[in-house]
Amino acid sequence: MEPLVKPGETVDVQELKKSLGGRRNSLLVKTADVEIVHLVIPAGETIPTHEAQGEIVLHCLEGRALVSALGEAIHLDAGQLFYFAVNEPFSIEGIDEASLLATIIVPKQGPAVELIGDRAPCEQPH
Repeated sequence: MEPLVKPGETVDVQELKKSLGGRRNSLLVKTADVEIVHLVIPAGETIPTHEAQGEIVLHCLEGRALVSALGEAIHLDAGQLFYFAVNEPFSIEGIDEASLLATIIVPKQGPAVELIGDRAPCEQPH
């Protein structure tokens, strides 16, 4: 799936559902570090349980959704955010028709990845 938003473009997230012509899942942005997907979930329908390969922030733009994650059922209303960690199983159900942005932050991997705080402290010259 090709991302719909190009670098430097703006997107009115208040109008996403209308502008995407009724599509259910639309990839908006995809880079090596992040993916942003617009989800439209009709009332009573469910995105089945799966795991994303990164940390996830769900932002409910319109409607209401029920997110099952972390062993809980979390209600998301328009304007609310929910965050969970890498490889956490989750599912989303539309309570009312819901429009959400899912931001997936891809974890850094490989031997060249250096995390802040992983280095031994530098020795000071005497």
